[in-house]
Amino acid sequence: MHRILSVNQFRTCEQGSSIAEEELISRAGAAVVQELVSRFPKSPVLVLCGPGNNGKDGAVIANLLRDKGWSVRLLCYRSNIPDGFALEPDGFVLEEPLIIDSIFGIGLSRPLEEDLSSIVQQINVSGKFVVSVDIPTGINSDTGEVMGAAIKADLTVTFSCLKLGHVISPGRQHSGVVCVKDIGLEVCDSTVSLNSPALWEKSMARLSYKSHKYNRGYAAICSLGIRSIGAVKLASLAALRTGPGAVAVACEEDEVVLYASTLLSVMYKAHEEIIRDEKVTSILIGPGGELSDASIKNKVLNVLESGDRGYVLDAGALSVFKDCSDILFKSISKKRVVLTPHEGEFERLFPGLKGTVVERARAATTISNAIVVLKGHDTVIASPEGRVVVNNNAPCALATIGSGDVLAGMITGLIATGMNEFDAACCAVWVHGECGKKYRLGLIAEDIISQISEVLSAL
Repeated sequence: MHRILSVNQFRTCEQGSSIAEEELISRAGAAVVQELVSRFPKSPVLVLCGPGNNGKDGAVIANLLRDKGWSVRLLCYRSNIPDGFALEPDGFVLEEPLIIDSIFGIGLSRPLEEDLSSIVQQINVSGKFVVSVDIPTGINSDTGEVMGAAIKADLTVTFSCLKLGHVISPGRQHSGVVCVKDIGLEVCDSTVSLNSPALWEKSMARLSYKSHKYNRGYAAICSLGIRSIGAVKLASLAALRTGPGAVAVACEEDEVVLYASTLLSVMYKAHEEIIRDEKVTSILIGPGGELSDASIKNKVLNVLESGDRGYVLDAGALSVFKDCSDILFKSISKKRVVLTPHEGEFERLFPGLKGTVVERARAATTISNAIVVLKGHDTVIASPEGRVVVNNNAPCALATIGSGDVLAGMITGLIATGMNEFDAACCAVWVHGECGKKYRLGLIAEDIISQISEVLSAL
């Protein structure tokens, strides 16, 4: 499991350690060299050092590589490291195929100076392989923001744990492949983790000879009228593929024929019958719902008044509470609810929240007392108990119509099987990302559904 720490949290770990600062620097440099030697043949290397401890890491790296017979050129930015030459934009020449970026690390909190920005831009267009030490120079470690300009690394070697800037865009894109090296520093507890099966795999449902369709879970997807049919179909199929024994669509009688021709494995029942049925273990409402349809509000509140089960609210079930979110939050305050907004829906429901994606998701879950899945390239799952999980396996191809409906259906299906709501949300988001990796241009929502069973079976 990869814990993710803020700069202050990591500094606290360093200050509480019995390992001397110079020894930590020595270990960090050695860890980077170990990674370099394991990945690359002996070759000329350019090491760029800055004025702080990150620069000291770079000096250790340069010396160790020289000891191993590598050809090393050492350039220093505003530092007086022995054997180094001044790093200046004028006359800066990139000759070596491998560049080690050890200029600024996780402590950077201000934009890069103009002269360094110029050097960074030259590196980024050089086509050379770039390895950043701890975090790419120019990336804010707490927010992932680019501080004026930032190195685009192919590989980042960091120490002891991930930092937020490695997993939150645009820092995620600038970091390339991130390798976490153990340097003997005991990492303090963190409520923020990187999403992976290690977090939730043990809570997944397992089949047994005693299984039948209802004890495997019963998920219901609420139709919100004829215009929601496509979204509801996608959500229903996605829910089926996550493992419940039964899935039903709650719809009007005249809608049944529109579903039944394509959804052969799904049952169709009236809304009132569904919400009264104690066998139903999870309900999804919202896919395909329109912001202008005021009747959705009453349907959502009616559904939430039913039994003790997991609820997933998506799309229209969120947007209709714009300007009256307090009504929704009061209704869900003592329920097991997952909210799945994208940025637009999030702003309607939680207007004006500031900060990083992690900070905003945390604030939203405190306000709503619900699990919040803030969807995006770096989807964040936050719980009222304070846990936060950041997902970083989703390809850009998932940004397509119907993708969110599929995700909502997956969460609903997993809750139905008996997973707790937080684990179900984390699992669904990760599996959703894995399902998209097979595709680039041309991915459609149905393609995601076609991969769900295969990805789950591989766990």
